[in-house]
Amino acid sequence: MKLTLIIAGLIILALGAAELALRFFFGFGKPPLYVADPQIGYRLAPNQRTKRFGNVLEINQYSMRGAAIAPKPETNTLRILLVGDSIVNGGWWTDQSEILSVQLQQQLVPLPLESYTAVEVLNASANSWGPRNELAYVAKFGTFEAQVLVLLLNTDDLFATAPTSVQVGRDRAYPQRYPPLALGEVLGASSNRPPFLNWRPCSKKGAIAWGSTSKRCVSSSNWPTPLIAA
Repeated sequence: MKLTLIIAGLIILALGAAELALRFFFGFGKPPLYVADPQIGYRLAPNQRTKRFGNVLEINQYSMRGAAIAPKPETNTLRILLVGDSIVNGGWWTDQSEILSVQLQQQLVPLPLESYTAVEVLNASANSWGPRNELAYVAKFGTFEAQVLVLLLNTDDLFATAPTSVQVGRDRAYPQRYPPLALGEVLGASSNRPPFLNWRPCSKKGAIAWGSTSKRCVSSSNWPTPLIAA
């Protein structure tokens, strides 16, 4: 009995140490969160800051990757709005200091910019956004009176679908809330479940199809069990 308690205690201590290490050294347990949006489909949850594998990710009040901004630029400030997908966003694997908008701003600051004395580059983006997601974002939030709008497109955008929020809270890449344990996030990420990204809406109401070309419709009641509950 005593040996059993000792073993149980050691296991609990080991799990506790692993949980703390995963949280404080790797950032597991606090992934970037997403919110469903009826117009845009999905966007990063506003007003969040997290750190994954040493990379800082900050999202402002408008679901942009960056610090909080004013709705209008200050006088004599050149405001540029970048709109795009993961190329613009950078994802959690890119530190805030290395994302495209920050790099562009740093390169523009030393240049003579006519009557402007400051430069501000905004970053409106999310992983896997297509042109219709990006257009819906601008339609909803506006251009924040930016003098320049830069839309980044790539070949994947040729196959982009209509905005949908079906993956939010169901695909492990688009969590809606924090998992209760960092260990749970790691185990979920390493499982053999097929990623929800391979599911897409199909013509049958309330159904989805497996894969990009499959015509097999599946009832929404048979969707994969969420790794992070919606």
